[in-house]
Amino acid sequence: MKIYKARAPMRIGFFGGGTDVSPYAEEHGGKVLNCTINLYVRCMLNPSTQPGLTIRSLDLQEVSRMVSGRVWDGKLALPQAVLDAMPHLQPSLEATQPGYKITMFSDAPPGSGLGSSSALVVSMLKLLYNVANESFDAHELAELAYRIERVDLGIPGGRQDQYAAVFGGMCVYHFGKGRVIVEPVVTDPTALLELESCLIIGYIGDRQLLRHHLMEDQVQRLVSGDTLRYHDETKAFVDEATRLLRELRIADFGRLLHDAWEVKKAFSPHIAPPIVDEVYALARRHGAWGGKITGAGGGGFMVFACPFDRRLELERVLREAGVQMRPFSFVTHGVQAWTVQEHV
Repeated sequence: MKIYKARAPMRIGFFGGGTDVSPYAEEHGGKVLNCTINLYVRCMLNPSTQPGLTIRSLDLQEVSRMVSGRVWDGKLALPQAVLDAMPHLQPSLEATQPGYKITMFSDAPPGSGLGSSSALVVSMLKLLYNVANESFDAHELAELAYRIERVDLGIPGGRQDQYAAVFGGMCVYHFGKGRVIVEPVVTDPTALLELESCLIIGYIGDRQLLRHHLMEDQVQRLVSGDTLRYHDETKAFVDEATRLLRELRIADFGRLLHDAWEVKKAFSPHIAPPIVDEVYALARRHGAWGGKITGAGGGGFMVFACPFDRRLELERVLREAGVQMRPFSFVTHGVQAWTVQEHV
């Protein structure tokens, strides 16, 4: 019995976040620096004794099924949309025959700001391609994941998460009209090791995206011309950050995070609610050079850069403030899939 598995990494976005969102990316050109980390969304497909196709999310504790007629029951909209978008890759289903089940879970909660939704879509797509024994172009896979999230489901956001999950590593992504250029920026592993030794991440709670329609608010402010210059400034940080990273100037990289965070907060008043400001101020008082929210804002994970010898102190005070600290490492790979033979 064959069992198919896949995993796609999440990412920490460092600089340029928001410039990958339409219409800025198409009209002005977006640029983002991010790196994948060893937190994953994982999927598995194997035969089931029940007919049809069953999706089970272990972390959300939800189950969705499709027996015939391509009609789903259940609440798992994202994996359902992936399967609906790729009917030719689905295993054949007969109402009178045993079916298949897809089991999944994420190493981070939904709304974490680490790109978990896109990692789920990319992981499932890779899984389905592996089951069908079909190859794919990496850019096309990222664009397909983007279409499923942003067009088919209408979830607002940009393109950096899908590309990071596919390509992996520390990269600058250049977003323009009809094209995306992927630029790996670090060839010396020392740079990633040194940066990693000075970074900590912690979860401060669910984002308030639905309450404040955060992404829509940012887009509206951009379209009305209120925040265009802040987007330009945010994009300009990417080149400087890349240079500092290559020169192993990690302290300056961390201080640049602070400068960029001050600009990013101007995108929308909802990016930094009081809890975020309080945690950030606490981190700065205990040695952090700088930091930021790892996603669009409102909550989720925060990342801080600090001197090596202040790291434990910073972790302690943040933990005492209720922040859930999370160990992590950088990874240089994107989505992966493999097949094993289960012996029963």
